[in-house]
Amino acid sequence: MQILLSSNKEIIKEYIKENSKIGFIPTASELDDDKWYMEKDKKDLENMNFQVIDIDITNENKDEIQQKFNIVDTIFVAGGNCFYLLQQLKEKDVLKDLIEFANSKIYIGSSAGSCITCPSIEYAQKLDDKTQAPLLKDCNAMNLIDAFILPHYKSDKEYTKLCDEIMKKYNNLNFLPLTNEQAIIVNNREDYKIVNTK
Repeated sequence: MQILLSSNKEIIKEYIKENSKIGFIPTASELDDDKWYMEKDKKDLENMNFQVIDIDITNENKDEIQQKFNIVDTIFVAGGNCFYLLQQLKEKDVLKDLIEFANSKIYIGSSAGSCITCPSIEYAQKLDDKTQAPLLKDCNAMNLIDAFILPHYKSDKEYTKLCDEIMKKYNNLNFLPLTNEQAIIVNNREDYKIVNTK
């Protein structure tokens, strides 16, 4: 298992060879009118000379998704609404496949893609609109890390205030507030470290 959880993509070059095939999952951003952040992630990966292969969880069937999982070296899960992302993975019945991929190859999660690696995303309701995922029956997520991630910490005063409120409300959980200049390197569920990317 090698998992990178970060909003800063520069660190990726330290772990992935040039020309590697990266499966790009933009699903979390589907409901947004402006997808600039997702489009930037994809363009940045292409500019790093990776072979970027789109994986459309919503519109491709399970077999097509699994075939793409099999041919890529890395999967990059972009940001957006983590509840909608988790719903789509569960509706297409490929969440288990994504977990297996992360346990055998390299998984990269940005923002929502980081949050779904936690045991559950129930805590994120102040950050993302859960009503955008009306088919989501439970918030149990990938459980790849024994902690709960708060991405983009200190990026915005109001957003940071919401993160602080979440940590206060769920004070029994192990939170990892992550700035945009930090990444989490996960070797296994209980073996991880935060590193600075700048």
